[in-house]
Amino acid sequence: MTTTETPLQILGYVRVSTDKQDIGPEVQIDELRAEAKRMGYELHIVREDAASAATVAKRPLMVQALADMKAGKYHGLMVSKLDRLSRNMEDGTRLLADSQRQGWRIICLDLGVDTASIMGAGMYNMALNFAEIERKFIGKRTKDAMAKLGETKHMGRKRQLPAETVERIKAARASGASMAKIAAALNEDDVPTSQGGAKWYASSVKAVLDSTARESLQGFTA
Repeated sequence: MTTTETPLQILGYVRVSTDKQDIGPEVQIDELRAEAKRMGYELHIVREDAASAATVAKRPLMVQALADMKAGKYHGLMVSKLDRLSRNMEDGTRLLADSQRQGWRIICLDLGVDTASIMGAGMYNMALNFAEIERKFIGKRTKDAMAKLGETKHMGRKRQLPAETVERIKAARASGASMAKIAAALNEDDVPTSQGGAKWYASSVKAVLDSTARESLQGFTA
């Protein structure tokens, strides 16, 4: 627990996700508050609705938070899970380097680490490496599933999605990914929806899969 008379000023960063399997914002806030109370931190919460923003540069509130860190307004940045901070190896490594150079800490509750210590910084880097490996394995499984689907079939005149997007969705589903995970991945890669929008949901992924299933059935009964 902090023993100084003036408590550490800690910014708790909460990132909202469309993936229902991920930890919700209320749970994140409760965990941050519990840890701040346990450690005697003075906590300041910032909540960002940036589910599809995989990189730090695409999150305005995170950009501002990092500017505040650099200016010395806070002593550290705390998140409930590492993926709320970054899902990108390059971003995560740069954040650690900036924090060490500028004199603030990163606290990840799911890892139980505080980068103010040498061991904490090492654990943080190790977790980033494992997260990157996991992402690559998921990408490989999806690519293999796409290869098994063979050449793209004609999707009909009514379909507005590019054939490669449809095949990507089918392949990801075939590899075992949930519809929410597929939507999150499409959002991270800025893949447009059938209407030209930039945000996917589990329901829109389901609609694509249902449409392709109906077309396949029509082909068999024609």
